[in-house]
Amino acid sequence: MVEPQYGDVICVNHGIYNHFGIFVDKNHVIHYSGKDEDFLLRKMVIRETCIENFLGDSDKYYVYKFSEDKSHSVERMRAKGLKRDLANSAQALYLLYQIKNKVKFKIYSPEETVKRARSKIGERKFFLPGNNCEHFAIWCKTGVRQSYQVNLVLKAVFVKMDVKIDL
Repeated sequence: MVEPQYGDVICVNHGIYNHFGIFVDKNHVIHYSGKDEDFLLRKMVIRETCIENFLGDSDKYYVYKFSEDKSHSVERMRAKGLKRDLANSAQALYLLYQIKNKVKFKIYSPEETVKRARSKIGERKFFLPGNNCEHFAIWCKTGVRQSYQVNLVLKAVFVKMDVKIDL
């Protein structure tokens, strides 16, 4: 089991999507959050909440570990019992995307990552295809706005439409 550290990007699987945030401590995560009583997208705001709010109905999450060479690889580590096949398939897809597109990024220190996340608290600019929780968390850690989930959906749509797209 991999325990998250201050400034780590963590992720929880909610079935059809993964939700991302920045780990502060065992009681706090900074992430795009809806109102406690509902989950309407127009009410999404970046907040520092308790881990239970971040996890929702799940008790399983995993930690993104970015390569120290600051280049193409991201490995997802399992934590709190996430199924190996889910973590490995998601990891493989993201890794392939990064290698293919030669994504280069800086890895911010844990302190800088949390500082960047806290600088966005209160922001209400959630936009599913262009500024979602994954874009936010990856940006906090690397300075690059990426969402492999959005890229996979776009690629699937374009393949279905028989349009060539190189994501």
